[in-house]
Amino acid sequence: MLEDLQMINKLIKENIQAVHEQDLEKILEGLGLLDKFKHSELKCNFCRSRITFDNLHSFFPQSGNIKFVCDNSNCFRKLSKLLREGKVSL
Repeated sequence: MLEDLQMINKLIKENIQAVHEQDLEKILEGLGLLDKFKHSELKCNFCRSRITFDNLHSFFPQSGNIKFVCDNSNCFRKLSKLLREGKVSL
């Protein structure tokens, strides 16, 4: 378990482009967000809908926090715009 958390901390410091769903819980645990995720307490950064395993599109760091994006096409278009403008990076 400790080795898993050390690996996650290393990955978080690197530029991760994709996360396999099997690794999602480990990464969220490493970020201290797994319980909130499982209890649907996390919301989309753009539309404020609750994030679940079924609707999670992506997440990214911004201003010292982890922001989540749902799979609504308007929301990931907004994320794409932020990425193109260099306001966030994945």
